[in-house]
Parts: sequence; C-alpha cells; structure tokens
Amino acid sequence: MELSREEVLHIALLARLGLTETEVNRLSEQLSNILENFE
Repeated sequence: MELSREEVLHIALLARLGLTETEVNRLSEQLSNILENFE
C-alpha cells in the first residue's frame, strides 16, 4: 500500500511532528513498506 505525501503529512500533523521534505519522503517509503507487510 503506497501512502501519498498528503497522508504522510496528515500522520505527522496528528503526531505533532515537524518533518523536512527529506524526512517526509523517507517516512513515506518506510510506512508504505510496513503496511505492505500487513497485506
């Protein structure tokens, strides 16, 4: 399951994280990989 940039930013907002663009990209990839394990 691929997460969009907007979804990652929404998760970061809920967790009150301030992320750089690099961190958003990295987190998007990492969260997508985690979710793929549950599919």
